[in-house]
Amino acid sequence: MEYALFLGCTIPLKLPHLEKAFRDVASILNVKLKEMEGVSCCPEPVSLQSLNIDTWMTLGARNLAIAEKMGLNIMTICSGCYETLKTVSVLLKEDEEYLAKINEILKKINYKYTGKTKVFHFVELFSQPEWLEKIKNILVKPLDDLNLAVHYGCHLIRPSKIMQFDHPEKPEKIDIILQALGAKTIEFATKLECCGYCARLQDEIGEKLVEDKMTELCELEEEVDALIAVCPACITQYDRKEKIISRKSGKDLDIPVLYLAEIMAYALGVDLQDLSLKNRSVKPYKLINKLTT
Repeated sequence: MEYALFLGCTIPLKLPHLEKAFRDVASILNVKLKEMEGVSCCPEPVSLQSLNIDTWMTLGARNLAIAEKMGLNIMTICSGCYETLKTVSVLLKEDEEYLAKINEILKKINYKYTGKTKVFHFVELFSQPEWLEKIKNILVKPLDDLNLAVHYGCHLIRPSKIMQFDHPEKPEKIDIILQALGAKTIEFATKLECCGYCARLQDEIGEKLVEDKMTELCELEEEVDALIAVCPACITQYDRKEKIISRKSGKDLDIPVLYLAEIMAYALGVDLQDLSLKNRSVKPYKLINKLTT
C-alpha cells in the first residue's frame, strides 16, 4: 500500500536524521511513500488551535485535501502532526455544517476536502500483527540485550476518544514493536507523564517533569539503555533538559533518547554509522558499545 508522507516541520528542519531513519525502515519493509507537494505546517496542535480554531481547522483541512487529491491516505512520522490531522479529519467528518464552512474558506484558494482522507502514524502500521511478523522474519540484528523504556507522549494517545490509537491508560503499540525486535521493555511509574515541552512559559514545570522521569529511570533496578519516543518535541525536551538538569542538580542523568525508527533501522540492518545516533546532547556511547560488542 502507498501513503502520502506528511513530514511536518520539526523533523525535516531540525532533526533530519530521524526522517532518514524512518525512510530507511520504510524502504526495508517495502512501504511505498509519495511526497506531498505544497503542504504547510500541520498546523501545530497547541498554540494556534488556542488562538483561532477556524484557522487551525482550515490549514489542517487543506493538508488533508492535498492527500485526497493524491488519492492516498496520510502517513505521519510526528505525533503532533498525527494529532492535528486526525483531529481535524474526525471533527469535520462528525460536523457536516462545519465542513461546509471550512470548504467555503478553502474554495478561495481552489481546495476542497470531502472527508475521504485517513490519517495514520507509522506506529499504527508497524504494530499490526502482520507487520510484526514481517519484522520478526527479516530481523538482522536482534536487540536481545537491550532494556528500553518507552515514552508515548500526549499527542499520540490523547484525546483518546478522537485518536483511538491505543489503550489510553495502558498503551502497548510501541512496546510490542520493540519486543518484536528482541528488546525488553521496562514498566515504570512515570511512563505516561507529559514531557513538559509545551510548558515553555514556565520552564521549571517542564524541567520538573523531565527530572522526575529521568531520575526514576536512572534509579530502576534494571539498567535502562535508552528512552524510546516517537515525537520530535518529546525527544528534544528529554535530550536537552536532561543535560541542563544534570548541571543544575548534580545528578548524573545519562539516559540517551532515541526515535523509534532509529532503533528499528539498526535492528533491520542499517549500519550504525548511517544513523547519526551521536547527534544529540546525551551521547549513547554505552548503548552503541553494547550493540557492537
